Amino acid sequence: MPASLSVSLNLNVGEPLAGLPAAYAAGPGFLYRYGGGESSSVQVAWIGLRLTLLGAYRLLGAPPAELAGQVVDLAGVFGPSGRVLAERCRAARSHRERFALLDAFLLRRSAEGPRPRAEVVRSWQLLSRTAGRARIAELAADVGWSSDHLGREFRRQVGLPPKTAARLMRLMNLLACVGAERTRWPELAADHGYSDQSHFNRDIREFTGMSPSEYVSRLRPCGCLGADPKPARSSGSASGASDSFKTAASARS
Repeated sequence: MPASLSVSLNLNVGEPLAGLPAAYAAGPGFLYRYGGGESSSVQVAWIGLRLTLLGAYRLLGAPPAELAGQVVDLAGVFGPSGRVLAERCRAARSHRERFALLDAFLLRRSAEGPRPRAEVVRSWQLLSRTAGRARIAELAADVGWSSDHLGREFRRQVGLPPKTAARLMRLMNLLACVGAERTRWPELAADHGYSDQSHFNRDIREFTGMSPSEYVSRLRPCGCLGADPKPARSSGSASGASDSFKTAASARS
């Protein structure tokens, strides 16, 4: 999965995968991998939720920054209630029942959770409106904080430093314009505020782990990335099973 501006909650309600949790959360701003060989006979069935970063701050009851760069079992995120949620969803007889369980759990967490600071919300909104082009000094001046103080509070409540969030916003805005046909990368890079294509190439490699042409060739409709046609075999994995969680690249601040 490429880096994103969200927190992912994922529950496997199908067959269990040996050595891997049935439910996990993935933090924002980094690449992660969950999966095995394309020929695996294990049939998984996922329920996946994408939480906005400010929404995740309320739901998690803890700063999303604690999840940044990690893939964590739900019990590690929500405590015993996370483990119970995963078990009840797996035991449910239908998706309708699972969705009802998730709705009740998330609504309760939202009602009980902390509210993000108004200054952080305003900075996030301004950054979003400018597709990541607003300067950090401008965000700080807008809310009457120093750049350092904004950086600390923003990272604590959003989960990423404002500069990293801005870079991801700019990249995601560009990639939303990419089609299956031949893409004119230099023009796209210039239109989205990159100084040159090499600047864009560095960001896409950091946040997706591949070149622009590789990204287009491996992008799936779900937004995840297809396996390398010639994947490296892990010496520690069992045949037909997922090898491990792996952080392919961490976002820099």
